[in-house]
Amino acid sequence: MYTKVKQGGGPENQRISFDELYEQVGFLSSIFRGEFIYPTAGLLPNLQRTLLGLESDSVITLTRSDASKPPQNNPRPDPQKIESVELSSAERKTGRENFDFYNFLLWPFIESTWLGAVSLMGLTPPSFTQSNTWLDLRHAQETTQILGKTLYHQGDLSYFEAVNKETLKNAYQLFVEEGIVLVRKSSNKNRSTVIRLAPDWTPARDQNGPIVPEGGVWAFIEKIAKSRREGKNRRDGATVSSRVLRLADLVGKGLFETAVDQGDGESQEDQSQKARRKQEARL
Repeated sequence: MYTKVKQGGGPENQRISFDELYEQVGFLSSIFRGEFIYPTAGLLPNLQRTLLGLESDSVITLTRSDASKPPQNNPRPDPQKIESVELSSAERKTGRENFDFYNFLLWPFIESTWLGAVSLMGLTPPSFTQSNTWLDLRHAQETTQILGKTLYHQGDLSYFEAVNKETLKNAYQLFVEEGIVLVRKSSNKNRSTVIRLAPDWTPARDQNGPIVPEGGVWAFIEKIAKSRREGKNRRDGATVSSRVLRLADLVGKGLFETAVDQGDGESQEDQSQKARRKQEARL
């Protein structure tokens, strides 16, 4: 619902159709499957039960279709025949107190997954390296934290909790499960797990070098961004600003430089510290 509410305007402009709501809830449920445990009834029954509960609490208002008029071209079962959802007049009068409370519970997780997805843009191989270069997974996650701290202090990230190490690890595990990135363990037990973007998900670069903001990863980022908390520095929450993309690219190039410049005699711990110092110096 927040994807519509944050657009502002009157109640009609902030109303969301059940199909749009179902799609975005399904997307968020899938990306947070490693964070939450859901009832086993399934997405549709759980969503309908939640909506009915919020309606009974006067948080939202549901618009239902005529029971004698079944939905057309829609195989999705809908026993409640809910057509659209919007904030109730009572909730608006209280300044969205309950609605915002529920949002605040989810926003840190949304921000963390968005941050992880933005960091994937930085895994686009630069011109000075091969397209199949493998990067150290631990280094990638550490530099994502550095990127997140920088974005937080710039005002592009709303929650410092988003740079939480465990939450970012869950985000990267999601990217593995979705096939966005490839990971493998080194045959050398002293080496860490390595990572790179899957070929079908790797963004392109234009002739001058910058990453082109399009493709699968970009679409994934924008879909997450639809549910991000609006901030003063990003009135359009559905896109990543050019400075955020440039920063992600800068951090990513540091990872590739470390991968290229690694000496065989360096220990894994030395390499990790070296990579961290490089990224901090860049930012």
